[in-house]
Amino acid sequence: MRVDNYKVVHWLNTRKVTTGQVAETIGMDHAQLEKLLASEDEWPDEVAAALARALQITPEQLVASGRSEATVLVRTAQELRDTRRAIQRDGIHFYNYYTMAAPQGAVAPVILDILCPADRVPQLNNGHLEPAITINLGPGDIHGRWGEELGEATWQVIKANAEADNWIVGDSYVEPSYCPHSYSLASDAPARIVSYTGQSALAGLMEDVNDWSDPAARAMLGWLDESLTPQQVAVLLLARRGHTLESAAVRLGVRETDLVAALDQGTAELLRALGTTLGFDYRLLIQPATRHDAVGKTFKDIAECRAETRNFQGYQVTSMASAPHLPDLTGLFLRVAGDSGASLCEPAETHYLVSAGSLTLHWTGSYGSDEQAELGVDASAWVAPFVTHRWSGDGALIKLGSGRHLDYLDLYELTNTYAAVSTLRRGRRDNRGWGYDS
Repeated sequence: MRVDNYKVVHWLNTRKVTTGQVAETIGMDHAQLEKLLASEDEWPDEVAAALARALQITPEQLVASGRSEATVLVRTAQELRDTRRAIQRDGIHFYNYYTMAAPQGAVAPVILDILCPADRVPQLNNGHLEPAITINLGPGDIHGRWGEELGEATWQVIKANAEADNWIVGDSYVEPSYCPHSYSLASDAPARIVSYTGQSALAGLMEDVNDWSDPAARAMLGWLDESLTPQQVAVLLLARRGHTLESAAVRLGVRETDLVAALDQGTAELLRALGTTLGFDYRLLIQPATRHDAVGKTFKDIAECRAETRNFQGYQVTSMASAPHLPDLTGLFLRVAGDSGASLCEPAETHYLVSAGSLTLHWTGSYGSDEQAELGVDASAWVAPFVTHRWSGDGALIKLGSGRHLDYLDLYELTNTYAAVSTLRRGRRDNRGWGYDS
């Protein structure tokens, strides 16, 4: 079993046991355990299982991720085609799926051939937990469907760009979790889409809730009651601290009606004082902004993209659809002309698809070396977070990102963390025990 020794040390520290104590518990020689912790050798399965039992965790919680220190991964157009999967739905050949470059175990964007004919209303899928950003690659237009009843929000043409500036390849939109959706052609012209189902910020919570009892899950859902207002959040946070709205107002020296009004109106000064005094982040009490239609999707057409075209770091770019309630899903159309593009460095993993021309990706490798790869149409690349890279040549790209570190929740947490840099520096590959003699 491939054990992550850093995870072992973390759990030893969490459980407040020394290496000597855990060695005695599992009936192992202390020096042998120390040797395993100091090496990269695989652990005997029986030792890993015994250690997991001693730490009151599952063996899976100690398994190494298997992810390498890769900075960039590239997939050629032929390698993309080799990933083709034919999908049947509603009795017909409905899609072909292809997967873009990504590390093993990571979410990757997919390309779909849209095969459902224009004279047929496409059968809906059931949606999925992960929110998604979707772009029409053309060359034809497609129909999008997002509900049983066809209407303005549930039946819409997603157009491709047939004009000279077709580096902006087509319309785009983002969709929320569990939004049923499906696509068909809008004419005899073939069409494809690229869809990126980025990781859901709720995934960790959902995994935990799956293990809750039914009464506990029902209690949480009843508390949510389809809407989560600042006042509901405040009551929850206050109750954990033994406060009501009334007693919290007394603690602040204000009237309860003033505190309720501040929650309803988002009065930052009073809410900041409430959070600072009672020990929670007042930003949770600010009503978030929304920008979506009746089924939760946010659409952006070619004309809007064209109007927002701008120069950025030596590239011509324009933004795809985005939404404040899905802040980690980002997309850019990017035009490369020559060798004038400056270096880019993203806080989260980035996916690229070459949509036109011939381009060269330059990047800094794992050991500081200068690396490059020449990519044609339909080639894709995955770039790890904080890896310096740039593009040269003559062509166009679709650039997609989700929140696989740093996501907006990471940033939220880091802004709250005391000595954030020191904490991360200590925590990365931490193999120090918790400071007691073994």
